[in-house]
Amino acid sequence: MRRIKAYILVLAAVLLSACNGFDIPHKGPFKQVLIYYALGYNNLYYQLGLDYEEIGEGILPSLSSDKAIVAYCHLSDGADYVTPNDPVLVRIYRGARGQTVMDTVKVYEGIARPASKEAVRSALEDIQQMYPSEHYGMLVSSHGTGWLPADYESYTESSYLRSRAVEPERQWPPTKALANQYSGTGSRIRVNWMDVSDFAQAIPMKLDYLILDACLMGAVEVAWMFKDICDYLVVSPTEVMDTGMIYKTLSWDMLSGPEADLRTYCQEYFDFYDSQSGSYRSATIALVDCSALGDLADAFARILSAHRNALVPGLIKTVQRYYYNSSPYRCFYDLRDLCVQLGASQSELATLDEALSRCVLYHAETPTFFDLPLERCCGLSVYIPETVRPRLNAFYKQFDWNDRVRLLP
Repeated sequence: MRRIKAYILVLAAVLLSACNGFDIPHKGPFKQVLIYYALGYNNLYYQLGLDYEEIGEGILPSLSSDKAIVAYCHLSDGADYVTPNDPVLVRIYRGARGQTVMDTVKVYEGIARPASKEAVRSALEDIQQMYPSEHYGMLVSSHGTGWLPADYESYTESSYLRSRAVEPERQWPPTKALANQYSGTGSRIRVNWMDVSDFAQAIPMKLDYLILDACLMGAVEVAWMFKDICDYLVVSPTEVMDTGMIYKTLSWDMLSGPEADLRTYCQEYFDFYDSQSGSYRSATIALVDCSALGDLADAFARILSAHRNALVPGLIKTVQRYYYNSSPYRCFYDLRDLCVQLGASQSELATLDEALSRCVLYHAETPTFFDLPLERCCGLSVYIPETVRPRLNAFYKQFDWNDRVRLLP
C-alpha cells in the first residue's frame, strides 16, 4: 500500500508540473492561479505561519507549470503588534531538484493598514499583472465576524448580547474570530477590523471560488455580497478553530484538475474535525453555488411575506443558532429552521428545499460546536432582527440581500 501511495504522489507531482522544461519559467497566461491571502498581524500569526508552511508541503506546480500558487502574507513578529513587519507577496513552487521554493516577489513597505480596501486591491492587482489568468481562486485566512460591521463589539448593544449568555463564559479552544489586525501591546492592544463589504469591493477580478477561512462567514448576507465576485463560496456558519482549513492538500484539490475540487476539500475539512475528540470536534462547512442564490432569496422572501406576523420577539429562542452559549456574536440563525419556526407550509418548505439543494451543494456539521447542539442545519445562517438591536437592524437594512427579501421592510 505504501508503494502504491508513493507512485500516486509521484504521478500527482508530474501532473501538476505540466512541465515544458523544469528550469524554464512559464511565460504565457496561466490556466489557474491559487491565491493564499493571509492576514495575521494579530494573535493568529503563529498558526497562519504554520498554514503557509503546510502549503509548501503539498504537491506543488513547478516554475514551468501553467498553474501557480501565490501567497500574500502579513504576519506579526510574535506577539509584537508595534514593530512594523512588511507584508510580502510570495510565489510557492516545486524547484528543479524537488525542493519547495518560496520566492518573495514583492515586499510592501510602509503599509500602515494592510487590511484596508486599498491594500487588498493593490496586492490583487499586482497578482493580476504578474500572473495573468482567466481562472483565479482565493483562500482568505484571518479573523472574521460574519457580516457584522467593524468593531461591532464596542457598540452599546453588545452588552445586551453578552448578557443573554445562559452560562458563564468557559475556556474554549481558540477560534478564528475577516481581516483584522492588532496594534499596541499588553492591555493597550487595539483591534482594527475591515468590513466584509470593503473586502468584497476590493477584489478586482472574477474568482472561480473563494474560501473564507474565518469565523461565522457562512451567512447568507455574506454569500449575497460575494455572489457577483465568485462562482463558488466555501464558508463556515459557526466559528472556525484556529487550526483552520486543510492546507497540505490545498494545492492538489485546487489545481490538479481542470477546475477546483471544492467538494472534496470541504469533505476533508469536515472529516478532520469530526475525527477529533472533546471540544476540538467542532466544525461546520458549506459549499455555496452563488449562481443559485437568487432562487433561494425568492423562496425565502415568499415565506417571509406569507408568515410575517409570526416574526415575533420570542421567535429566536426556538430557531437553530450557530453561536455557542458564551459567544458575544449572537446574531446567526439557521435560514431553513427560521422558515420552519415561522410556520411555513410543506409546499413552501419543498420549494425552499429545492432552492437550497441547488445553492448549498454540500454542508456538514459535527454533532456540536463546543456546547452548541447542531441539529437543524441547512449550511447558511441568516440574521433575525430584534427591537433591542437598533444599530444592527439599521446596518442590516442597507444590504442588497434585505432589498431582495424584505426581512426588514
